[in-house]
Amino acid sequence: MSDFFNVLYDANTYPDRWHLDDPMDDSGNFLEANLLPRMGPYLGPRIATVQIDARYPGRPLDFSFGYFNYLVVRTFVVDLIERFGGRIQRFPVILTSSDETGYEVIFTLEAPKGLIDLARADEYQFHEASDLEVDLRYGGIPLRQKGMLYKVYDLYIDSERAKGLTIFRPWEYASLIISGELKRAFEAAGVTGIQYRRVS
Repeated sequence: MSDFFNVLYDANTYPDRWHLDDPMDDSGNFLEANLLPRMGPYLGPRIATVQIDARYPGRPLDFSFGYFNYLVVRTFVVDLIERFGGRIQRFPVILTSSDETGYEVIFTLEAPKGLIDLARADEYQFHEASDLEVDLRYGGIPLRQKGMLYKVYDLYIDSERAKGLTIFRPWEYASLIISGELKRAFEAAGVTGIQYRRVS
């Protein structure tokens, strides 16, 4: 049986971690992090720079969630994702006020429907209507549609239906999920900044 894990930022192991602010495009214009798609594809201007929050410069990590949960990861992590078959978009970036190099902003491209196992959830609630005013200036899938989950406690997925997927966000609820195979590759490579919760 395939196994899958929710990827979460690890605040306990890395309380001194850095915080990453809004990204910028080639022209130095800010791209609003709250409007970046959690479920791609990203269709906005090329992302070139990521701001490090001056209030929390902190410790560099291999895998970071920027504000509003966009993903900033080291290139070797991105390479691992693609080596194991993950479908993503990748944008090499420069980090402001830092000597750290070799980082990329990534967006997941898989958003499969019907994988969440609500029979195993403690509590859940659906959006009752779609938000027709959502701003999609950077592309992606609107996150507040009828049939999507507003909240779910103790998320689980149907591992058989997810078989063959490497990294994705379920259409109904945009948690970042990876295969057990990719998780073990991350652990073997010593990827910092994240922790895992089994969801299969």
